[in-house]
Amino acid sequence: MKICAITIALLYGCIIQALSDPATQPDGYASVYTERMDDPLAVYFTPERFGIVTDGSQDVSDALQAAIDTVQKTVRYGVLLIPEGTYRIGKTIHVWKGIRLIGYGKKRPVFVLGKNTDGYREGTGKYMFHFCSDKPWRDRPVQDANAGTFYSGMRNVDIRMEAGNPAAVAVRFHVAQHCFLSHIDFFLNDGNTGVEDVGNEIEYCRFFGGDYGIRTGKTSPGWQFILIDSYFEGQKKAAVKTQEAGLMMIRGHVKKAPSAVVNEGYPEELWISDSRFEEITGPAVVISNENNPRTQINFENIVCIQVPQFVAYRTTGEKIDVPHKQYLVKEFTHGLQYAGLGEKPVLKTTHDIVPLKTVPPPVASDVPLLPQVSSWVNLKALGAQGDGVSDDTEILEQAIANHPTIYLPSGHYRVTRPVVLKENTILVGLHPSVTQIMLKDSTAAYRGAGAPLPLLETPKGGTNIVTGIGLNTAGVNPRAVAAKWMAGAQSMMNDVRFVGGHGAHKLYGQGVPVYNDNRTADGIPYRTWDTQYWSLWVTDGGSGTFKDLWTPSPYAAAGMYISNTATGGRLYYMSSEHHVRNEVILNNVSNWRFFGLQLEEESGEGPYCLPIDIRNSSNLMFANTFLYRVSRVTTPFPYAIRTENSSNLTFKGLHNYSWTKFAFENILYDATHDCNVRPAELALLKVSGNVPAERNDFGRKAVAPGAKLMKLAGGFDFIDGATVDAQGNVFFVDSKSHRIYRWGLDNRLSWVFDLPMNPISLAFDKSGHLMVITRFVQFPSSNVRGDIGVVSFDPNNPESTMVTLQEVNADRIPQGAAIFYQATRHHFENFLDRAYTEKVKSYFISNDGSTLITNTNDIGQTSSLKPAEPGKPFYASTVPGLRTFKCEVDSNGKIVAATLFAETGARDVAVDKAGNVYVPADNILVFDPQGNLIDEIEVPERPSTVVFGGKDKDTLYVCGRSSLYSVQIK
Repeated sequence: MKICAITIALLYGCIIQALSDPATQPDGYASVYTERMDDPLAVYFTPERFGIVTDGSQDVSDALQAAIDTVQKTVRYGVLLIPEGTYRIGKTIHVWKGIRLIGYGKKRPVFVLGKNTDGYREGTGKYMFHFCSDKPWRDRPVQDANAGTFYSGMRNVDIRMEAGNPAAVAVRFHVAQHCFLSHIDFFLNDGNTGVEDVGNEIEYCRFFGGDYGIRTGKTSPGWQFILIDSYFEGQKKAAVKTQEAGLMMIRGHVKKAPSAVVNEGYPEELWISDSRFEEITGPAVVISNENNPRTQINFENIVCIQVPQFVAYRTTGEKIDVPHKQYLVKEFTHGLQYAGLGEKPVLKTTHDIVPLKTVPPPVASDVPLLPQVSSWVNLKALGAQGDGVSDDTEILEQAIANHPTIYLPSGHYRVTRPVVLKENTILVGLHPSVTQIMLKDSTAAYRGAGAPLPLLETPKGGTNIVTGIGLNTAGVNPRAVAAKWMAGAQSMMNDVRFVGGHGAHKLYGQGVPVYNDNRTADGIPYRTWDTQYWSLWVTDGGSGTFKDLWTPSPYAAAGMYISNTATGGRLYYMSSEHHVRNEVILNNVSNWRFFGLQLEEESGEGPYCLPIDIRNSSNLMFANTFLYRVSRVTTPFPYAIRTENSSNLTFKGLHNYSWTKFAFENILYDATHDCNVRPAELALLKVSGNVPAERNDFGRKAVAPGAKLMKLAGGFDFIDGATVDAQGNVFFVDSKSHRIYRWGLDNRLSWVFDLPMNPISLAFDKSGHLMVITRFVQFPSSNVRGDIGVVSFDPNNPESTMVTLQEVNADRIPQGAAIFYQATRHHFENFLDRAYTEKVKSYFISNDGSTLITNTNDIGQTSSLKPAEPGKPFYASTVPGLRTFKCEVDSNGKIVAATLFAETGARDVAVDKAGNVYVPADNILVFDPQGNLIDEIEVPERPSTVVFGGKDKDTLYVCGRSSLYSVQIK
């Protein structure tokens, strides 16, 4: 056994020496915790406690699982500390939600998958480590990590696969906020993948060998992912294979692989900067869906050495070859580009690639490393209790006065006045949920009206680091600011949670109630939302590196407020969400760069929340910004970003989305020039500060001569679901007010329906009765089917004629009945063609038997219903996929095939008498029957649904968000 262990150790050292040059590797690739950290609440994976050996001779899988289970049993969310050694495992280790595995020692501990291990030679899902949701009860199945998996992580360990494990995956990591893989070397040998599916952050990791270093689809919550200061070498297929992950690679290095990043079959929001590609035999980057605006590709400052082909486009087959042996990609953008306010967006590729005479050194990391553990002072050893009850203020103040680096073991440290750091103070925790600095409700110093008073404050120009800690201002402290940051450019805040709202827990893992029973207020009645100052306030020249922050406290006025600073700062991934008025505010700020702002609006707190407010600012860059409204939101909002008196703003990768109808109407509004930017997906948007360009390209080919778009009625909340009766009268719904309206041939608006049920969409049967999809109970999520039904009534007398329509099986439908389909299918983001050709199991049938409405799982999200006519094409759209399809209809009115028609999508489609197709996207785009864009009809607000009505059915009626419009068509 000893000989075997020595051989393994020698082999391990040889691999490192052969595959990496120590002279080029930063210290971050060595052990970052060189000594044991004392923590009474942590679990230690030691021979004394778990009966193991640490020389790799014994399979420790069961013992390691028992150690993880012990963390879950004792504190639920916490830390497993693993000493230096070699640990052989032979089966999947499940890492439960909120648990972090952290190694320590002069050398990092190594987990080894032995040669030809049973179960890892074939198949899928063959994981060494599987990050999961909560530990299941009894015999229930293990659940994969998901959008509610917070705080999980693995740091300062190495993972090695020996030969003969071609199906092995080192880590499955489909997690959400505050999760990471950090300071890990993956030696994959002939294994499959280092990390399968990703979430949140990977930093300072190296991947050697394998088919892929990382292979991933969409993150579990659908947000961005950041890969920072990491290295790949010797993969057989690609360093990274990605789709829809919102992947950001910053200071990456890929060497000796067929490709650096491959995007296959799906769109991607891809950012790569300050990176290096070396000896790449195929295309360095493969891009798919290149004609769709969902694809957003941005690169900056990539050094390429022996990379003959930089980009290949999968759909068109085009490529970008570069004849130089070494060159610099200064900038590269592919996707929908908006050169300035008022300009017409264009989908294109732009790049600036120049040859290099000499190769510059790698870009240095701006993520400072922690000092050696030997210099840390343990706060509990100084007398702090960390029990959430005792007052630890004085002990913490004395520690700051006397020691530069203070380690806070697991605990909730209550204070009663601001914690003011010295210019070089470093605060270190290992888990921002179980390690918190906190206030109690109604702490005396923070009561009443008054100026902002911080829980934590840094001095001007300081070199402070705060990492692995939660800052908790409770819910009733109206003067509170969680952190006032005035430290300088060399400072860092990393892995910090601003506690409040979702994901908050007590010391031993008990949940804190977030909502009352109907989600309209806090779960604790005396706590009121939006009653404190901002969570993170960077001001007075403050700067530094801000990384992996989560700020969801609904009590705070905003998650982050930056004011009065021109000192260049950078933010690497922050999730700011669940606030009432603002997520991020910038006022008098310049020279900052933001990589991966994730902004989410909840239904209870944030239906009227503005995510980003920029005032009096300049020279700002935002990369891969995601703007999301949850599926429970039922209220529209006009824009996601507001700018005022600001210039030289660059947005690279903007993603405005929701699983409801109620995404932001415009992606940006410039108040200085009263100008909207409407496209929901942009690869590039520049706000120069200059007067917007003039545009006047209305009505060239589709609109009748001299006709103008007319506003007919306004003041609605959100209207859609339009249909037309046999005479040409137009009907539409305003679902929040529970109303159905008619715009008649007499050019008057009238109420048709004002009853308790919630109308969703409309169609007419052949008897002239209105068929209405309804939801009788407003479900907590609009993308849940809920209590759906269909009623029918005479629109002139709904109360007395209303009947509930029956559901019939597909094999019992009458011949010759008209079939109405949804004009958009929301759940089928990338496979709309499959959605319409799947067999329909049942229909709702009209009372006269003449008309059918397809009964689908996403019928509750119907924006419009349109009939499929035998022998004529039926057009259908998808909002998430931004595509429109042309469908074939058989003699029975059933859709039998679908092909891509246009790389744009919306919530409706209408067809005129000439066969031209109208898609209400950012404006109304008009295509001829062959799919050529022939016109764009501009609308003052984003159109939702369109229908042809009027006496001759040649007037296009447009439901905007708040108004009804019409225009005469040729």
